[in-house]
Amino acid sequence: MESIFSAWLIWFLCGVGLAFLELLMPGFVVLFMGIGCLVVSGLLLLWPLTLTQQFLVFIAATIASIVFLRKWLMRIFKGRSMTRSEPDFDDFPEGALVKVARPVSSRPGGRIEFRGSLWDAVADEEIGVGETAKIIRYAGGSRQAYFVQKP
Repeated sequence: MESIFSAWLIWFLCGVGLAFLELLMPGFVVLFMGIGCLVVSGLLLLWPLTLTQQFLVFIAATIASIVFLRKWLMRIFKGRSMTRSEPDFDDFPEGALVKVARPVSSRPGGRIEFRGSLWDAVADEEIGVGETAKIIRYAGGSRQAYFVQKP
């Protein structure tokens, strides 16, 4: 009795699965492996191929699709970014005025309120609770703590 899954169907299902897997994985390579699977599936419908021939066709079709289709498909699926000049979308808030939530000094443990969240902060001088401080830079190479000073 023959298996319910013939070789062409297995290659077809793998091709479709890899194409959908590309949606979850960055890199834009898995799609071409899916194309290789679909090419093997199509050839199996036309001619009987040995397992070795199937893998050779898969490898050749995958490499050919990467070489000939990747650049073209990258142009089609390339994302576009919008540049905004609004201060709320800055990557680093240099010069932003913030409120001190816990006393800030040269010792760790100070907290500032910025954009509705509390952030760790340090300063050269003591800044008390409720006072305003200005963000100067990141503190100690961390992107989660700010170095602040009185404005």
